[in-house]
Amino acid sequence: MKPRTYFRVALLFPYMLWGVCALIAALLSSQETSAAWNIVLMPVMFYVIGIILWLIPYTILAAGMWIWSRNKSTAALRKLALLAPILLFALMLVEALVVSLPTQSVGQTARDMLGQGLLMGGFSLVFGYFCVGIAMGIYRFLQAKRLITEEAPPAHIEDSTTPSHAQTLT
Repeated sequence: MKPRTYFRVALLFPYMLWGVCALIAALLSSQETSAAWNIVLMPVMFYVIGIILWLIPYTILAAGMWIWSRNKSTAALRKLALLAPILLFALMLVEALVVSLPTQSVGQTARDMLGQGLLMGGFSLVFGYFCVGIAMGIYRFLQAKRLITEEAPPAHIEDSTTPSHAQTLT
């Protein structure tokens, strides 16, 4: 598998994680759990309910990243993966603004947007970097097992640090 292929598949990871969390929530919804388990399962429940808030912004972000990633280097893909939760945070702020627009006053809109944006954005950063961390860990594991191979740069591009054929002859 090429790094670009893995990057594109990894964009689906938050949806897959949501499916697993939704399955856990469904299986445990009829169970009586202790207070300690409720605390442990709280992030799972936040993530399950959070799809209502992040589905549209993340889908827009993932589609844009999918299109942008064509013919990009592994280093560029890695940088974008690390930047993605911050971009999602920005999209969540825009979503908070759109949701807060119907309020009665500008001051109320600003207070609502700030509170909602920080809450939604904070969760998007936490869960975003959690997903990126897991995806990067899987990437490293697959690299170690030689299931992902680094792509060689195109032959027509010469690296300035290596001598060209003409330079080695002189």
